[in-house]
Amino acid sequence: MELGNLEELEARINRLLERHERIKREKELAERRLQQRESEWHQLRGQIRQYERERSEIRERLEKILGNLEHLDIA
Repeated sequence: MELGNLEELEARINRLLERHERIKREKELAERRLQQRESEWHQLRGQIRQYERERSEIRERLEKILGNLEHLDIA
């Protein structure tokens, strides 16, 4: 094998290793972002469940108040 071919092979391998490292870092960054988004999503789902419970409680209380008003003898 000629020295020029060996140098070209070494250069290609180095470029390949650099690309591999860059892609590996990009993958790790994407995974961290995904974990962050999933965490945010779980928090938002928790808030939605809380708001739904509160809405249900408010609805029940309003229905009770309206029921009490219906029993009043106003007219």
